[in-house]
Amino acid sequence: MEFDKYIKTLPSGISEVKFKILKELWHTDSKKFPKPWVSSAKLLEITGQKYFDRRARELRDQLGCDIETQHKAELGGHAWRINSPKLAPPQDREYLTQTKKSLLFSSAKNTCAICGKISKPGVRGLQADHKVPISRGGTNKLENWQAVCNHCNVGKRRACEGCTVDCSTCSWAYPEVIGINTLVSINEKTLSRITEYSKSTNQTISHVIEKAIIYFIEKMNKE
Repeated sequence: MEFDKYIKTLPSGISEVKFKILKELWHTDSKKFPKPWVSSAKLLEITGQKYFDRRARELRDQLGCDIETQHKAELGGHAWRINSPKLAPPQDREYLTQTKKSLLFSSAKNTCAICGKISKPGVRGLQADHKVPISRGGTNKLENWQAVCNHCNVGKRRACEGCTVDCSTCSWAYPEVIGINTLVSINEKTLSRITEYSKSTNQTISHVIEKAIIYFIEKMNKE
């Protein structure tokens, strides 16, 4: 399919930023599907927007574009690609009004639901997050929102990618019920190895790390 024809199949018009993202992910008409991976750094460069990832997710959720994102060590981090020209039924993505967002943060006492950190609302501070992602069947109802810090929001987004675990059993979605996640720093090489192992064994990254920690503790206790 030609890119111009693909654009015309979209259910509604798109902004200049979203057009740039799709154009870059498409590469050329001669490239077969799935299209080549494009790094987040490249998309940031061509759009000039630090929230380009939100726009990419809107293309996937609101317009049904078959866009995938994964951590690709060879590209230095996260990357994106178009898997096919097929369009899925669009999912309505909404954002909280400032009044509802203020109510959410106030009810949470400006405390991150995941790590317990207290911070002010903002780009690098407290943010409103869907407990269950829209792409996993979550709704825009207020009860499906939680206050999380920027660090945890990024961590949760990464954990959700490609995950098939029931969201109702996930500590990222329901930390008040399942338990609190502990975030640690992992270098890119180690994260890449963990990611590849999780895929080969059909386990989540969190599960792999948890099993590794338990194994190490039990081994230390025996020594």
